[in-house]
Amino acid sequence: MTINDDSHTYAPATPGDSRSPCPALNALANHGYLPRDGRNLTVTQLVSAIRHVYGISLPFATVLAAGGVAKCGHRDGLGLVLDLHELAKHNAVEHDGSLVHADTAPGDVYAPTTVDPVLLRHLLETSTTDSLTRRDLCRAQLTRQAASRPLSSAQSFVSKGELDLIYQVFGIRSSEHTGPPAEGDELVVPKSFLREWLGDEKLPEGWNGPLRDVGLLELIGQVREIEKVEAEMAASGKVTF
Repeated sequence: MTINDDSHTYAPATPGDSRSPCPALNALANHGYLPRDGRNLTVTQLVSAIRHVYGISLPFATVLAAGGVAKCGHRDGLGLVLDLHELAKHNAVEHDGSLVHADTAPGDVYAPTTVDPVLLRHLLETSTTDSLTRRDLCRAQLTRQAASRPLSSAQSFVSKGELDLIYQVFGIRSSEHTGPPAEGDELVVPKSFLREWLGDEKLPEGWNGPLRDVGLLELIGQVREIEKVEAEMAASGKVTF
């Protein structure tokens, strides 16, 4: 997999460019994997981009793209297209308790689409090393959600799915990075990757793509594992709320 080749160099978003509800899609637009204006995306364009860059399996990518089109798609000629600006405007994707997005403001329906720099800093400070293990991410999520309103079952699943995607997509072998992982952790996520991806909506320097494809069934299984880890951590009192 080739990421960040000469035809997909980074260009910061301008005011008219894509402003989707998630840094993942904005980073794709900022590197030219999606149209930079974020309008009239076909399902094929969206599926192709998230498969190529983030290693999402075809069935999983199709589900994600179809969900966006079902929420905010419109007919253009003979097919359905998606407008990322509309998706952001109707931001049912975000929710309270997000790792990096602020909670819903009084009177608003949905949480902000932009990353809160304070929350991003708190996430990065979860670990004293220069990388995060899956347990570090779980600890950050538990701490964040304890300060927010309770999530619905669907929101809780989505939040843990987001955590696992971060871990699976940007995780590297711990032997390739400084800072020993917690016992049993196979991968670590360099903080520099998260700082660039979430803070700058940029595909991280030195990242060569995920180590393996991310499938829907695998993600569901990993979410269940995250639920177990977080339940154990909460019961043990190792998380300070």
